[in-house]
Amino acid sequence: MDKRIGVLGGTFNPVHLGHLHIAFEIQKLFSLFQVHFVVATVPPHKAPEDLIALTHRYAMVSLATAGIPSFAPSLVELEPEASPFSVDTMDKLARHARRGKNVLYFIAGGDSLAEVGSWRESERLLNSYNFIFAARPGSAPVNPGAVLSKRAAARVRDLRDMGLGRARRIIKEQNRANRIYIVDVGAPDISATRIRQLTSSGKSIDRMVPGSVRDYIGKLHLYGGR
Repeated sequence: MDKRIGVLGGTFNPVHLGHLHIAFEIQKLFSLFQVHFVVATVPPHKAPEDLIALTHRYAMVSLATAGIPSFAPSLVELEPEASPFSVDTMDKLARHARRGKNVLYFIAGGDSLAEVGSWRESERLLNSYNFIFAARPGSAPVNPGAVLSKRAAARVRDLRDMGLGRARRIIKEQNRANRIYIVDVGAPDISATRIRQLTSSGKSIDRMVPGSVRDYIGKLHLYGGR
């Protein structure tokens, strides 16, 4: 039987409990064997402001996922040929996955749905792999038909406002067909930007990040904290 592998990419600046919540809930909903936390090097669609060194961001992801066998930190972007683009990341992971006949699911925040059409080789990317866009608090819903090509929009399966049983049946019925899923897994209202702001002013982030990540940030004063 094919194993389903989730790919959660991000700057993780820093990784927080919102990321872990989304990974846990989507893993359960889609019966994912593993979730790879792919740490972005230099994101092509984000300004480098406040972006700390890759080594620190990878270290925090490693700490946050330690003790969770199905969660794996990844630096696949650095593998030859090194590239910050999602299409190259997925192609690299797909080469590994095919050896075990695994199926990949790219996981992103719901707000990324509005931007994915501008990503490198977006049409090939969307048609070659499964995508899961998870709604985030404070982000307005995006109409797939307004931001995706007709071909891509036809592959959308909106699982929001569905019971878990019905959603799982729809996922199971897709078999190996690549789809674009929109889900709402009740992600907490946590943002990396807010964490950086609180840290820089010396305020607590205890309820936003794992304790190991909080200690790492504090020990090295990563975001200007005291």
